Amino acid sequence: MHTENKKPWYKRPRTWIVIVVLIVLFFVIRNFTTGTSTPRETATITRGTVKEELVLSGELKATQNANLQFNLSGKLAWIGVKVGDIATKGQALMQLDTTAINAVYQQSRSTLHASEANVNYVHDTLKNKDSTETFAETNTRVSAEVTHDNAYNAMLAAQKSLKDAIITAPFSGIISQLTNETPGVNITAATPQINLVNPATLYFSVNADQTDIARLQVGQKAQIVLDAFSGEMLTATISQISFTPSTSDTGTVYPLRLTLSVDNSSYKYKVGMTGDTTFVLSQKDNVLSLPTKFVKSDKDGKYVFIDDKNTKKYVQLGIEGDETTEIKTDLPEGTTVFN
Repeated sequence: MHTENKKPWYKRPRTWIVIVVLIVLFFVIRNFTTGTSTPRETATITRGTVKEELVLSGELKATQNANLQFNLSGKLAWIGVKVGDIATKGQALMQLDTTAINAVYQQSRSTLHASEANVNYVHDTLKNKDSTETFAETNTRVSAEVTHDNAYNAMLAAQKSLKDAIITAPFSGIISQLTNETPGVNITAATPQINLVNPATLYFSVNADQTDIARLQVGQKAQIVLDAFSGEMLTATISQISFTPSTSDTGTVYPLRLTLSVDNSSYKYKVGMTGDTTFVLSQKDNVLSLPTKFVKSDKDGKYVFIDDKNTKKYVQLGIEGDETTEIKTDLPEGTTVFN
């Protein structure tokens, strides 16, 4: 019987080939993993300015912004403006058909003249009879005077109806909206017909929470960035802070009005434009600071990582801003911290 002698594993060529392949794969995988690992984000403690800011959203409004309407119903007879026109204070803008109204007015004048003649006749008849006037004569005089007073009041009412048939501009501004642009339609009383806005009275309106309102005051400066002009920063000043909270929002918020320091003669800025306004609540210059996102916290307080092994250094903070935070702890300028 023939017995085959087997070679030891280390003398087999195939075994060494497998070992070499495994070693090569090991170094390739290790180098790939090491080369693609993401380095820790770092920042350096620097000296500069730190701001605590409050950002509130709002919109442009105008103090002189009116919806103009007729106080009586009728047929629209005349329209003297179009959208985009500049109207001056007192200018006639729109008028109803006054045929029937004028007839009532003319009738009231005739009635008034007749009552005036009658009351004058009665007074002349009863002249010098102050102490001897009979009851019947008194009744005649009073009746004539009351008729005259009623006729006068009717004439005033008719005059007012004629005036109410015309819409005039209460202030100078731009015609921004017309409900009807063609005469001949029937108009219902108290329905807005014209929107008139004075661009010179624009202001930025925001609502501040009750926890923030105590840190804001009239005269305080702010910076506004409108959504329509994101690359442009406008300077504004708080001109009014409401004493009572707004009833149109949830929670307790107080309306603020900011006056803009801009030239709007080209009507670039318009009512309804939205944006954000930034208030600087506190500021320190030439202090040590670092990006706010590098500050961590636990049950023992605020800390930063001072090496890539997550060694904690508990710190005392000053002003905490959205972007940077003041550091009061004995960490020298130039110290590197890790995220």
